[in-house]
Amino acid sequence: MGRRSIYVVAIVLFAGYALWMLGPYLRSVVVRDAAVTTWSRRAVAPIAGRIVGDLPPVGTTVGADGVVATIENTLLLAEERNVEVYRDAVIRAEGTIAEANEYIAGLEAMDAQRIKTRDRQEALFHSQIETRIASLTREIAVTQERIAVLQRVTERQKALVGRGAGAQASLDEALLRLAEARSRHAELSAELAFANLRDRATEDGVFLTADGETPSWVHYSALELDLELRRARHALHSAERDRAEAQRDLAGASRVLSALERAEVTAPPGTVVESVVAAPGQTVTAGDIILQWIDCSAPMIDVPVSDAELPLIRPGMAAEVILEGEPTVRAGTVAMTRGASATLGRADLASVAKGRTAGLAQVLVRLDTPPAPEEGCLVGRAAYVEFPGVGLIDVVRARLRL
Repeated sequence: MGRRSIYVVAIVLFAGYALWMLGPYLRSVVVRDAAVTTWSRRAVAPIAGRIVGDLPPVGTTVGADGVVATIENTLLLAEERNVEVYRDAVIRAEGTIAEANEYIAGLEAMDAQRIKTRDRQEALFHSQIETRIASLTREIAVTQERIAVLQRVTERQKALVGRGAGAQASLDEALLRLAEARSRHAELSAELAFANLRDRATEDGVFLTADGETPSWVHYSALELDLELRRARHALHSAERDRAEAQRDLAGASRVLSALERAEVTAPPGTVVESVVAAPGQTVTAGDIILQWIDCSAPMIDVPVSDAELPLIRPGMAAEVILEGEPTVRAGTVAMTRGASATLGRADLASVAKGRTAGLAQVLVRLDTPPAPEEGCLVGRAAYVEFPGVGLIDVVRARLRL
């Protein structure tokens, strides 16, 4: 074989290798094997129960309230029992509080009567002291006059005895009577001073008898009433705490019952029902998928690319999108790239490119301008995507590591 033939064979082999390597790239240009897609989301049951009412048909736009299904559970016996138990506890605590309040009111009425009686006793006691002070004052005045008379009598007896005209016995008797009068005056003065002291003490709520003792009526039943009032108020506060705790438990149990006996399955308003998994009247558990929904206002393009082209494409890179049947080029931006062994499928995306086969990598492109409302939902339409920054020569060089 001549040198020329060898060159021809080499060129043919290289061309064949290039066509085989660039096949997916060239095929995508002709077939438009990309597809409009978006994230596939799931609406799940928040509680266990039975689906009541109808479910929206596939393709239905979710309304403003976002409700797509309602679940009811009528078999919450334990939760209903908890509510009844805590409600009964609240009622019992309220009954105890009412009884305690009534008992305290009776004790307070008794204490008020005791205070009223004591006030009368205090007034009477003060009046008695005032009367005694007045009596002592008069008696002291009389005693002072008697002492003055006895002093004159004693002086005369002394003069008579001094002249020898009087008896010593008469003088001694006069001196004895004078000493007794002065002693009596001292006793009365001391009693008057103590009476004045007792009178002033009543102003501070201190009451003393002439013997220095506290009258029995001062503390009559006061200690017993005070202790009983303290016990009753402690019981009231304890019952109020029990009621507050029971009310908190009742509120919590009621919230749990309300949350579990009826709940709504929701999806964002304006989204579209992609598929319905459950059926009306079906019994479900919490977390079961009811339906799947998609957001048609944020479409992406699922683009299959070769492993050789994928390293040349970076998130944020510009892309040009042409939908099947349209001559218009739409601007897009690379949102994500995935290698051939980790591509996203129907578990994550609403639709998958028809050109996706094993061994092809994946690029997800977002449209820079959302579709107009009159265009409807574009998900599922075929498309062709061109990456202006990546050409045939770039792919060949990347493949040959040049």
